[in-house]
Amino acid sequence: MVSLNLLLTLAAPLVVHAISGKSYTAWDCCKPACGDNSAAGAYNRQTMIGAPRICNINNEPFSISAGLSAAPGCGQSGNAYLCDTYSPIPVSDSLSYGFAIARNKTSCCRCFEITWKSGSPAAGKKMQVQVINIGGDKTTDGSNDLIIYTPGGGVGPVYDGCRQQYGKSWGRTTGGVSSREECAGLPQNLQAGCYWRWNWARGDVNGWNIDYKQITCPTKLEDISGCSV
Repeated sequence: MVSLNLLLTLAAPLVVHAISGKSYTAWDCCKPACGDNSAAGAYNRQTMIGAPRICNINNEPFSISAGLSAAPGCGQSGNAYLCDTYSPIPVSDSLSYGFAIARNKTSCCRCFEITWKSGSPAAGKKMQVQVINIGGDKTTDGSNDLIIYTPGGGVGPVYDGCRQQYGKSWGRTTGGVSSREECAGLPQNLQAGCYWRWNWARGDVNGWNIDYKQITCPTKLEDISGCSV
C-alpha cells in the first residue's frame, strides 16, 4: 500500500527557485555519497526512488542494492567507484546533460538546469544535471555552487581515488587539466568527457557565474543513474 505522505509528495507541483552561484568541475573517481548506505539518513535518501548507480574498478555497474552496500575504493580497501557513464553529454551546441555535486543535503537525485552567465564562449548555454553526490555544508561559503562531474576536472581533497582506479590522477588538484591537449593523457573511456569542457563549454568553467533552477529530471539522466525523486 502506498502511504498518503508519498502520494502527496508525488502529487505536489515542482517548486522552482532560481539560485545564483558558480560552476566548478571535479572527477575524483570516488563512490558518490548519494549511492552509499552509510549516508542514507544524512543525505535524505528517504525521498529517493532507487539510488545512483555505482561501478566496480572496471566500470562495471553493481545492482542498485549491491552498489549501496559496496565498500568505497577511496580511502578504503573496497571496490566501489564513480562510473565513467557520469561524464558530460553534449545534446546540442547550447545544451548538455551531466551529473553534479551539490552542498544541499536534500539534493540527492534532484535535477537542475544551469545557465551560464559569464565565461564569454559559454554565456547563455545551458546544462541539465542530476545531483549524485553531496559536498560541504549548506551553511558555508559557496553553498550555492554546483560542481560538475567532468573527467580531468580535479580530484579535490580526495587524492587516492583515481590513482587506485586508473593508476594516476590528472592536472591541478582543484580544476584538473588546464588545456584541451591535456585530455589526451586520460584513459580513453574518459577522454570525451574531458574534451567536453573545451569543445562544448569552450573554457575552463571553474569559477564562472551561473543561475540554476530545479527541473523535472530528463529520462536520459534517470536511465544512466538509476535514481529519481
